[in-house]
Amino acid sequence: MRNLLTFIVTILLTLTACNNKKSQESQPLTVKTDNVKLVDKTTEFLDLFKTVNPKGLHIYPPTWDKNGNLIKTPFEGTPINVDKFSYVDNHEIFLNIQACKEGNSRIYAIGKFEIDNKYWGLLIRQYSQYDESLVQLLLWDKKENKIIKGIDLADSFGDAGWYFDLESWIENFQYNSRLEIVSRRKDYIPKADFTSTEDMDSITTDTLKISRLDNGKFKTRLGNKQDTIKFKLKNWE
Repeated sequence: MRNLLTFIVTILLTLTACNNKKSQESQPLTVKTDNVKLVDKTTEFLDLFKTVNPKGLHIYPPTWDKNGNLIKTPFEGTPINVDKFSYVDNHEIFLNIQACKEGNSRIYAIGKFEIDNKYWGLLIRQYSQYDESLVQLLLWDKKENKIIKGIDLADSFGDAGWYFDLESWIENFQYNSRLEIVSRRKDYIPKADFTSTEDMDSITTDTLKISRLDNGKFKTRLGNKQDTIKFKLKNWE
């Protein structure tokens, strides 16, 4: 009788082990993803922009050497793949987007900072007149996941003796409260004919503007001309 009971118990244990094995084999394979970071396209796009401290930030245009090589600048940025990210597919903001799609130009992600619970500020560099010299502050709408037109911060180029330089400073910033930008622009304008042997008379204009973000739009007013001494242009000779 004892041998019979031992035999029955052994059979039951064997059947139970087989059933457990089949049950485990039928379960879907689970892979631990503790070390895997899943990123959606919006996050991937915003990650192209490094986080910057906006307070007191001085933004000036990049320059190139005589061989056409970009001189090292904090506003170089990371090239944006325009075929991958449709966020930049806006002809009103990115006038040269078609050339970018054809590989003849680029848009660069420079930096970002959080303005308030509605917007991120995106620093972007794109094509201007002759080069990718235009640095702008554009707004990223958090709710709509799209770029909104912002403000030109820095640029510089010239033609036929005339040239200008535009630079900006984020003068006042407080999260969810205030964003105020001071922009200074100087233009050199020749007055005489270049073929003349006489000394060339010329004029230089110097303007200061203050732009404040209000409900998703920048409102601009003229600044006090005496304040220009506080804001020295880095690239002006």
